[in-house]
Amino acid sequence: MEKIKCIVFLVLFLCFSCSNKTEIKSSTIPDKKERVQKLLKEIKADSEILDAEFDLFNVNGFSDDFVMIPGSSSIDYKFVVKVDPKKISNWTKDLSETSGNIGSEKWTVSLIEKREKEWKTATEPVFYKRKNDPSVVFIIFEKEGIIYKRILRL
Repeated sequence: MEKIKCIVFLVLFLCFSCSNKTEIKSSTIPDKKERVQKLLKEIKADSEILDAEFDLFNVNGFSDDFVMIPGSSSIDYKFVVKVDPKKISNWTKDLSETSGNIGSEKWTVSLIEKREKEWKTATEPVFYKRKNDPSVVFIIFEKEGIIYKRILRL
């Protein structure tokens, strides 16, 4: 049964991975306010977002007019937001600090490569996770107000 699920996911992924209905990327949106608004339609924000970059994949699509038989809810949401540093605690209130290595998180580099000057950091990040949920990772640069988040559920 698990093998069948994997095959179905692979077929759906190959069929729809290039579709703008299953993937949304900020790299095609030059306006900061428009990027933030697009991301806010897809995530729950715990404070005002000042800037955002994202690469969101949802096998079931994003728009309401996307007609497809829903499959398993495979998602890979990668995003970074800039918030008021005083609001960082709003984002970490239900999280546990954990260990991590920013160098091994290659997705963080690919998110910001188009506008990397906007995402400069000078401090060490703190890694967080949700209790009992290894599918969600937060990487936070507290002083800069920069929050990276990845949700990977296959």
